[in-house]
Amino acid sequence: MNNYFKYLLIFTFLLLLGNWCFGVVSPGEINLKGKWKFSVGDNPAWAAPNFDDSSWEEIYAPENWESQGYRKYDGFAWYRKTITPDKKYANRIIELELGYIDDVDEVFINGVKIGQSGSFPPNFVPEVKSRRKYLVPNHLLNFGGQNTIAIRVYDAMLEGGIIDGNLKLHFQDNNLNFAINLAGEWFFNKGKEVNLNRRTSIIVPGLWENQGFSNYDGYAVYSISFFAPDNLNSEKLIFMAGRIDDVDRVYINGEFVGSTGKYDERIGEDNHLEFRNYFIPDGLIKPGQNNTIEIRVWDERWDGGILEGPIGIITQEKFREYWRSKRRM
Repeated sequence: MNNYFKYLLIFTFLLLLGNWCFGVVSPGEINLKGKWKFSVGDNPAWAAPNFDDSSWEEIYAPENWESQGYRKYDGFAWYRKTITPDKKYANRIIELELGYIDDVDEVFINGVKIGQSGSFPPNFVPEVKSRRKYLVPNHLLNFGGQNTIAIRVYDAMLEGGIIDGNLKLHFQDNNLNFAINLAGEWFFNKGKEVNLNRRTSIIVPGLWENQGFSNYDGYAVYSISFFAPDNLNSEKLIFMAGRIDDVDRVYINGEFVGSTGKYDERIGEDNHLEFRNYFIPDGLIKPGQNNTIEIRVWDERWDGGILEGPIGIITQEKFREYWRSKRRM
């Protein structure tokens, strides 16, 4: 073998080794496999980015905690990891993938909850079989600086923790340019109308079955308040409400703006496959003020809720550009 090929092999090996060591899978990913800070127990303060976890032990993920010194441990535990995403990813669509977790998890980015699978005690509902994928609202990340991922886990029996699968933060090309991005935390309650006494927080998009409402079929309401900037005053606007299972009725500032499917208990159609896009009547959004959106949903069976994004308000011009770019892909 001549020297050229020797140097080429050495360079390739070092490149692969560097990628493995520093967690770089591709230009659009941060590999999260490896050592995480870990502690058994449960404390809401452990979600905070400024919490001092220097005294915590380290364990490897994905791998059950029983094989790493916590044999026969069942109960609560937390994982924490610090990452520094490059500034070049600032305008991407961001997805956090956490493989398979046994039994229930709740995930925070810089102290803000972005998702949950299963239900914690006292209303314990395990969610072992689903692969964890959570949308990360872009504004939550400090690009070019430190960020903390915190994962609260509850295990009832057998294996516990982040047990298998891919762990990565994935940055996808963003062909959307929302005027107002509404992915993230909404209010949610069962029933046909908003109930201030019964509503709780929920992450949108995401199945409601994975967020404490396992096996629920029926009526529910999503609601959110948001501030509209002054520059929207002269724009034609569209509300992109994502893919909803099964039927929806959308209200903005109390006014009905659109629906998909028949809002009753006998559907028999494929409404859950459709992405909702609704034209917002001129003057309905109040720039410089707080505005409200309600999405009333009827789920007939199986998965329920706002399953998939994008979710937000976009100008008509940017909306057309987005779908033209999708046709070219």
